[in-house]
Amino acid sequence: MRRPVPPQRSYQTARERVAVRRGVTQRPPRRQRRGCLSLPVLVAAVLLVVSGLLVLGLGRWVTGALGGLEGDDPRRAQTAMAGDVLQLPADLRQPFNVLLIGVDRRDDPEDGVRSDTLILTHVNPVDGWAGMLAIPRDSMVTIPNLGVQKVNTAYTYGFNNASTLYGEGTRPEDGGGALAAETVEAFLNLSVDYIAQVDFQGFEYLVKTLGGVTIDVERPLLDPSYPTEDYGYERLFIPAGLQIMDGPTALKYARSRHSSSDFDRSARQQQVLRAFLAELRNRNLLAQAALLPELVRDLEASVTTTLPISDPATIRGLAAFAQGLDGGRIISLSINPSDVTVVAEDGSNIYWDPAGVATQVARLLAGPTGGGELARIQVLNGAGVRGLAGRVTARLTSQGFDLNQPTDAPSRSAQTMLIDYTGRPESLRRLAETLGLGPDQVYATPPASAPAPPFQTDIVLILGTDFVE
Repeated sequence: MRRPVPPQRSYQTARERVAVRRGVTQRPPRRQRRGCLSLPVLVAAVLLVVSGLLVLGLGRWVTGALGGLEGDDPRRAQTAMAGDVLQLPADLRQPFNVLLIGVDRRDDPEDGVRSDTLILTHVNPVDGWAGMLAIPRDSMVTIPNLGVQKVNTAYTYGFNNASTLYGEGTRPEDGGGALAAETVEAFLNLSVDYIAQVDFQGFEYLVKTLGGVTIDVERPLLDPSYPTEDYGYERLFIPAGLQIMDGPTALKYARSRHSSSDFDRSARQQQVLRAFLAELRNRNLLAQAALLPELVRDLEASVTTTLPISDPATIRGLAAFAQGLDGGRIISLSINPSDVTVVAEDGSNIYWDPAGVATQVARLLAGPTGGGELARIQVLNGAGVRGLAGRVTARLTSQGFDLNQPTDAPSRSAQTMLIDYTGRPESLRRLAETLGLGPDQVYATPPASAPAPPFQTDIVLILGTDFVE
């Protein structure tokens, strides 16, 4: 049975003066930690709610309310003063990128402010898909005016030096978002068109308003020291299995750090947010129209973005996009040791291989299906013919495939085999056609006799003695 919808509540944001300007009733202040949600899911959630309100004929009210979510991007004023213009997609009809910043803001000034999570998101309204690329907070990058530092330092420095960096009157949160965007642009070699700052406390309210989300927990989660709002710790245990999580439980499941790695934490966050989007889709919002204004108030207390979401034309177009966006059209990527080589580590500082980072960006931009699928391929020489693997690698590279360095197979092979280790069906098909391989030589899943997959490889081509160049 679905949990009851909680009663009407008051709302609080960390930026009290902004909350007052928005007309949002504030909660009593308390010490708390904050995190983030993932933008493609966030955008879809916002627009599903908005589309329901538009159908109800509340367009004027909703566009006015969403105007309270909009923040300033000081990068635009800076480029205009330099005689340049920050180019943005016209009415968001073309693909665009948004940097999602989860801000960990403390009431105690000594604790400071930092970006808890950074996710670069790519939204393609034309083809109907979106992608996420999570950037670990311990990644070492070059920050303008600071040099090589951890990537999460950019937001802190921009927040504390907003007026110096972007001009008198720049709000600290806008300065933090702008410098984080500049830093990520240089790190990924990819433009950041918009910025969104989100807190997890507001996400908790959204989940409560919906009455919970359904999560399939793959394995038990045990965190012996989950941080509490009063800066203490508690034991957190979430059993495996399918369950309906309320707001606080979903928040803890997404934020727990001590049960596993930061990379697993990122995956759990994306799982929770997909569940939230599924819940929005499964609920007949028009039949429960009273929830819609409350959901908007939840968003208003949780989100600040430079996206032009108060523009009616933009909202209507993106609402149509959100209605057609399902989980299969949202790709989830991260910069992690399984996909990108770690060049060096110094304590918790991680230095990533730039080529590996570029490959992950290419995956993000490629999309979830068709020619957008990008697989890393390695050719193994099992034929015993000198230089054969190198020649085949060069040939496939010239045809647009992504090839790792060739090497010898563990043993001699009579049959050529094309083996997919990570589920890249489109790349597997294209490779088989390009090489002229038959069905008996192509394996969508590794056979029992297949060797262990090489590091950072999706598809392996083992050249046998039957291979003809």
